[in-house]
Amino acid sequence: MSARSEYHHLYNLSAWRRQLRPQHLEREPLCRACLRRGIVNDGTLTSAGDEQANPRRRFLVVDHLVPHRGDKALFLDPDNLQTLCPDDHDQNKQRLETRGYSEERGEDGWPLDPMHPANE
Repeated sequence: MSARSEYHHLYNLSAWRRQLRPQHLEREPLCRACLRRGIVNDGTLTSAGDEQANPRRRFLVVDHLVPHRGDKALFLDPDNLQTLCPDDHDQNKQRLETRGYSEERGEDGWPLDPMHPANE
C-alpha cells in the first residue's frame, strides 16, 4: 500500500469536505502561487496565465503547506492550508517537495526561493 493511500481517507472526513476545505476556498479563492507571479487565477488559467484548455483541470486545490503524512491534527490545521491551481500543485509543489527548493521565478526570470541553488 502506498503512503498516499494510507492517509487518503482523511480527505473523506466531513470536517474536511464540508467545513475546512470550503471555508478555506471562501477565504482564499485564488491560486496563491499565481498571485506571487502577478497572475489572478481562480482555477480557470494555467500557472503561466493562459486559459486552461482542459476543462477537467479548471479547479482549485486546497494544499497543505507542510505535508501532513497522515497526521490528522496537521491535516485539519487551517493555518497549514493554501490555495493552488492544478499546475502549481501537481508540478511546482511536487518539485519543491522532491528537491527542497522551488523553481518558481519572478518576472526577471530569477528564482524566487532563497533556497534555490542560484541564490546561494
